[in-house]
Amino acid sequence: MHDDVCERQASGLIKAFRGIADPRKRQRILDLAEQLANDPPSDTAEAGVQEAPN
Repeated sequence: MHDDVCERQASGLIKAFRGIADPRKRQRILDLAEQLANDPPSDTAEAGVQEAPN
């Protein structure tokens, strides 16, 4: 993945995360992100990636 795409995605993720007021929901997102980071990549990991509109 290109650095500029990664930067935009990270920025969007941070912006969305900061908009979540409920600390339990933020914790659920952190838990999910950690779980996904530890999962092995799927065969179609790169093929299905599409940039979300801003």
